[in-house]
Amino acid sequence: MAEILSQSEIDELLVALASGQNATGGGDNKAKQQDDKVRVYDFRTANKFSKEQIRMLNFIYDSYAGRLATFLSGTLRTMCEVEVVSVEEQTFAEFTNSLPVPAFLGILTMPPLTGNALFEVSSAVAYEIVSRLLGGTGYFHEEANKLFTEIEISILSRITRQMIAYMGESWERVVSVQAELERVETSAQFAQIVNTGEPIAIITMNVKIGEVSDILNLCIPHLAIQPIAKQLAMKKWYNESSTTAAGENNILPYMSPKIANTPINMRVFFNETHATVRDVLNLQVGDVLRIDHQVREPLTAIIEHIPKFKGYIGTKGQKLALMISEILKEAPKDE
Repeated sequence: MAEILSQSEIDELLVALASGQNATGGGDNKAKQQDDKVRVYDFRTANKFSKEQIRMLNFIYDSYAGRLATFLSGTLRTMCEVEVVSVEEQTFAEFTNSLPVPAFLGILTMPPLTGNALFEVSSAVAYEIVSRLLGGTGYFHEEANKLFTEIEISILSRITRQMIAYMGESWERVVSVQAELERVETSAQFAQIVNTGEPIAIITMNVKIGEVSDILNLCIPHLAIQPIAKQLAMKKWYNESSTTAAGENNILPYMSPKIANTPINMRVFFNETHATVRDVLNLQVGDVLRIDHQVREPLTAIIEHIPKFKGYIGTKGQKLALMISEILKEAPKDE
């Protein structure tokens, strides 16, 4: 039996014919659009890192970036900036295929994380660090493509050990991590820490040293975080923050007894007396050196390096003593 069209369907056909379109073309286009939305899903490439774990790694290494910037600024004697650009999941093969040649690759151990992690310092950053540590003002960008010498590798290994030592402080609020440099490689083929298809988290940090700006990459395999997977939760981070804030209110009663028993140095001085080098060199045993200090004038007592008291010298029993006559107050700072 032939299908009976409704009036609205007839009107649609007439409008389509009047516009010169194929009456059946609309249905084919809709089917094609639906086909375009369908994607083949490969379960082997499913994300292994949860969004919460990626977010936690971002928090941890954002804290690390601040510590690293302070360390590099002090060590290289120039302004350094470090910021986290991204934290994303890749396969290990994708990461190694993108590595330049040469590359400075540090193989790390981070217990309680299992296995190894990979710390990549770009050539531009590496040569800038070497140049400034040796007293220079930075390398030209053209030199960033040459191979590292043994001396440069030795210098970079030492500074990298110091750089990764700050990771432990950034992980403290989640778990106690002891990051150490195990070895150094300059070729990706010798830095195979996991299978090529293993998912990894790539923490990319942008480093700016003077006029040079490039990246550091930290590669953490998914297998490595399995022992601490439950700790990588935002709830733990915020709970730790509230616990720390509450603890700060109770720190004064705990610290007061320790501060009260802390030893400090106190020294007592006469007024400054000026003499020539000839007078000092000609002093003999029994000579008297006249000092610029009146007998009745008080002496100044200095605590560490700060003048704190005025007083008169005397004895108490078998020991010298100082009777305090005045407490010196710091001069108010000009506002």
